[in-house]
Amino acid sequence: MYTIPELVKILGLSTENQVRNRIEAIRDLLAADIRRGPNNQILVTDQGLALLRSLQALCETGHTLREASNILRYEFEQKEESFVGVLDESGQNQERQDEAGWRALVEHLAAQVRALEQRVTALEARRGGGEAPWWLRRPEAQ
Repeated sequence: MYTIPELVKILGLSTENQVRNRIEAIRDLLAADIRRGPNNQILVTDQGLALLRSLQALCETGHTLREASNILRYEFEQKEESFVGVLDESGQNQERQDEAGWRALVEHLAAQVRALEQRVTALEARRGGGEAPWWLRRPEAQ
């Protein structure tokens, strides 16, 4: 079991608050790996340390804390689903259906982004370069 000050050194961080923020970011994944010790100290198991190291590695590669925690959750869910291998009533593999659903959603969102890019480009061309956008203009004194 590791205390917060020990985790600061192990993870190579500079403050205890950084460790606390990382624990809070993945508290749902660490639920089984966190204990309270004497004087209400937070204690983390070896498995919890492995999760915090994974989170720290993602943060060091340029991800924000929120992005890194979401990536860890996604990986955890994927491992959990592949371990269970649930079949639905029709006998088709649920994972394939989920993957097809996610793929369709991503394609739909990509199409929307492309359409919005075209609209912004058209609006910028119509606006021209002489006048500042409305959100940058100061209101006239009345």
